[in-house]
Parts: sequence; structure tokens; C-alpha cells
Amino acid sequence: MLPAVLGIENDGLNLAVNLLLLFLAIIWFALIFWTYTDARRRISDPMLVGCATAASLFPFVGTVIYMILRPPEFLEDAYEREVSIESSETLIKVLKELQHSQAEMHASVQRLEQAMQASRRRAAARTAQQRQAAGGGEREAAAERRLT
Repeated sequence: MLPAVLGIENDGLNLAVNLLLLFLAIIWFALIFWTYTDARRRISDPMLVGCATAASLFPFVGTVIYMILRPPEFLEDAYEREVSIESSETLIKVLKELQHSQAEMHASVQRLEQAMQASRRRAAARTAQQRQAAGGGEREAAAERRLT
């Protein structure tokens, strides 16, 4: 016969109380394990992980206290956030450099277009002068032909 818990002499009731206590003990150990694994995922300092686990040794109350005081985010989430911020800052820096180089390139293209237009104007003026000079020589030859 099982020893009486809390002075209960009824076998059925004693068995129910023993099963309830076993269930509470299993839940308590599960909460200790959960506190330990959750603390490892949220806290980088091993000493604080140990303190959180030790606090959960007080049945049920320690785990509730840990849940109130625990950090709000996992270490992996904090790392991902930091990496995301760094990559965003790098992207912004690259885009600013690209914008600056694009502005320089745009100015260079405009200067090149202006130089090409000036070159075309000079070439057109030269061609006009050559035609005029060639046309003037033909007029004199035609005038001489008329005279003779």
C-alpha cells in the first residue's frame, strides 16, 4: 500500500492525489527545461542563463518571474535586425555613390554633346566657306566666258 499523502486514507483518493503531484512535478521539470532553453535563445551571458534557470527552481513562481523579466527578442532576431540595418546602410551608401557618379556622367555627356554640336557648326561653316570660295571661282570663270 502507498504511503498516505496529506493524511488521506482512501486508496482511490490517495492515488488521485499522487498522480496529481506527479503531474505537477512533471510540469515543474518541464518549465525548468523550458526556462533554460528559452534563456539560452534570448540571453548571451551564461551566468544570466544560470540565474534564470535557478529562479525557475522555485515551483511555478520562478518561471512566471522569468517570463516577466526576460528579454523581448531572441538573439537570432537581434542579429538578423543588425545585419538588415547594416545591409540597408551599405545599400544607401552605394546608391548615393551611384547617384553621384551618374550626375558626373550626365555632365560629361552634356559637355560631349555641346562639343559635338560646336564641331558640327564649325564643319558646316567650313563647308559653306569652301562652297562659297568654289562658287565664287566658278562665277568669275563664267563671267570671263561671257566676255569672250
